[in-house]
Amino acid sequence: MNAKLQLIWLLVIAALLPGRMDAAEVPRAIDFPLLSQVRTLDLIDGRLGFPEVLEKLDGRRVSLVGFMAPLDSLESMERCMIVPSYVGCRFCNPPDLNQVVYVTQGSDDDSRRSYRFIEEPSHVSGILRLSLPENDHDGKRKGFVYSLENAVVTVYPGEVPKRMPSHRTSPHQPIIEPLAPVSKADLVQEVVDLLGSEPTRRIKVKRVSAKTFGKFVRKGLEEAFPKSTRGARTHAFSLLGMIPEGADWIDTLAGFQFARRVAATDGTGERVHLLDSVEEDHPYVRLCLVGEIADALTRQHLHRASSGTGGDGEDDTRRAWKALRQGIRNVTIRRYASSRGISLSARPPANFVPQEKRNLQAYSMDRWQSLPNDVGPFLIDFLVGPTGPLSGLEAVLARPPSTTMEFFRPLWYQDSSRWRRDPVPSDFADKVAETPPVLTDVLGVGGLIPWLGRGNTGYAAMSLSGQWAGDRWAVWQFPDGTTALLLETRWQDEESALKFRDAIPSHPFQRMSARHKGSSIVRLFRASSAAALMRIAPTNSTVP
Repeated sequence: MNAKLQLIWLLVIAALLPGRMDAAEVPRAIDFPLLSQVRTLDLIDGRLGFPEVLEKLDGRRVSLVGFMAPLDSLESMERCMIVPSYVGCRFCNPPDLNQVVYVTQGSDDDSRRSYRFIEEPSHVSGILRLSLPENDHDGKRKGFVYSLENAVVTVYPGEVPKRMPSHRTSPHQPIIEPLAPVSKADLVQEVVDLLGSEPTRRIKVKRVSAKTFGKFVRKGLEEAFPKSTRGARTHAFSLLGMIPEGADWIDTLAGFQFARRVAATDGTGERVHLLDSVEEDHPYVRLCLVGEIADALTRQHLHRASSGTGGDGEDDTRRAWKALRQGIRNVTIRRYASSRGISLSARPPANFVPQEKRNLQAYSMDRWQSLPNDVGPFLIDFLVGPTGPLSGLEAVLARPPSTTMEFFRPLWYQDSSRWRRDPVPSDFADKVAETPPVLTDVLGVGGLIPWLGRGNTGYAAMSLSGQWAGDRWAVWQFPDGTTALLLETRWQDEESALKFRDAIPSHPFQRMSARHKGSSIVRLFRASSAAALMRIAPTNSTVP
């Protein structure tokens, strides 16, 4: 619809509004691409960044074209939502939060009036309310980014965007159409163009059997977690309640990966292995392959700065590097899918058979492993913007985040003076027991959140971890088969340390050090038996 015709339509709607409006009061038209520019600035406190043009419209009447979605029920649409694509069933993928507008129709004076559900494209006009820190309105209290109050919703007869591919069908009845064939070399070049970064070495895509693929994935995990550390690491995570007692570290992690992966990149970024049993033109396979090519390209550039395993070898740093790669990978997939009209909800092909099942008892471990995949795209979108080319990544690859905390608080990544980092020395536990620990490492926020999430909601666990300054854990294995763990955490201030202390999940063999007033350090001792606990946590232990 051209601008002149849209203006005429807005004038018609204005004439229908209570009290009528003259031409000077025609609402300002906004659209979902503009709303998509709203960004979350911090995952911990949920701060939002609005484009200037939207901030200027706060409190003014605007208009928007989209599709109605019920908030409470179809019986009453007095409160509803406007989304960019028709949502046909409860199985459809929901849009992002910045693509949902909370709408309240009418006012208190006409509360007895009923409002019907409009299945066709809808035009809505109302007072825009942004969820700014200084604002207080119903939509903000319900968790929406923006609201349209005292709104009027009518059928829109003009042209609107087609139904989103992700809302096409229920995942229980998928209709999967093959994509247009593309050569491996051309696909690599398409990803290179999306990233705007040339490979330093040629990227080869090789089809392999399930057996070879399984060995390839396991080899990568074994290189990341040397055999000499796996037993102690398993004991530590078992004491934290994140992995079942006696579980194999590699088997557990491999099970999560084999449940969904059809392609994998090697550590050098030169080879991408693809299962030979799946069709390359299947949407799910194509998107996985695009993601692995992006990961290969990222690995090549990261190798210029270091070995790609994360500097000093601390697990938190390694996981930060992984989150960076996963962020670039997932954002590339999203933008490739958007440019080709491919649904992100595409399911694996019917001939994809997971090699292993997930260990359902290791739910917290699944969250621990998947967390980099969840937070990585957030940082990338924050740094390069939610749309357009992935320009600016070179600066990020030259100075990658060193801790998972920086993925939750991108402003802290950009300006380290915003927070106090207080790493725990690697020898912090050497004199705790008669023998030194067999292994020490860092959980980081990426480890604390899955652990705290066992006894708290995910949101509470994230909030509690938001003032983290540093941590380190140590594990002992004693001759009688018992084990013990010491976790020392450091916080921005005493208040955040106390909140963390109060939120620590219970355990039958657990003790915390006595606390000094003003201290921002919390020391937690855990063991597999009372005797093992006494070996590392005498009753007179204190916090420095």
